Parts: sequence; structure tokens; C-alpha cells
Amino acid sequence: MNRTEIVILEYLESRDDGWEWSNGTKVFGKHETIRLFTKDDKFRKMIVDQVTKLSVDLFIRGKGR
Repeated sequence: MNRTEIVILEYLESRDDGWEWSNGTKVFGKHETIRLFTKDDKFRKMIVDQVTKLSVDLFIRGKGR
């Protein structure tokens, strides 16, 4: 895993056991997310892509203030 993936995994592991998030109509729990993130390359890439896009978006929006 690269540094970004490690940071994301550490974040996921720090969430409460009842933590959930949704992607479309699918709801993922903490443990399912961690399992998929560590085992499924396509899922991990999707998460890293979304985190990267959100990070850039927040950076650009904050730059104008």
C-alpha cells in the first residue's frame, strides 16, 4: 500500500463500529469497508480516487478565501 492508502485505512480503522457510509443505494459498514479496501483492488482504487477528488476540491475552494 502507498501512503495515501495507509492514511485512508488508518482513518477507517479509527471510526466507531457503527460507522456507515453510502455509495448510491449501497450502504457500507466499517468492517465491510475495511475488508473490501484491503482485499479488492477495484474498490480500493475507487475510494482513493474519491478521496483525492474531494481533497483537491476542498483545496481549490479554500484557496479563494
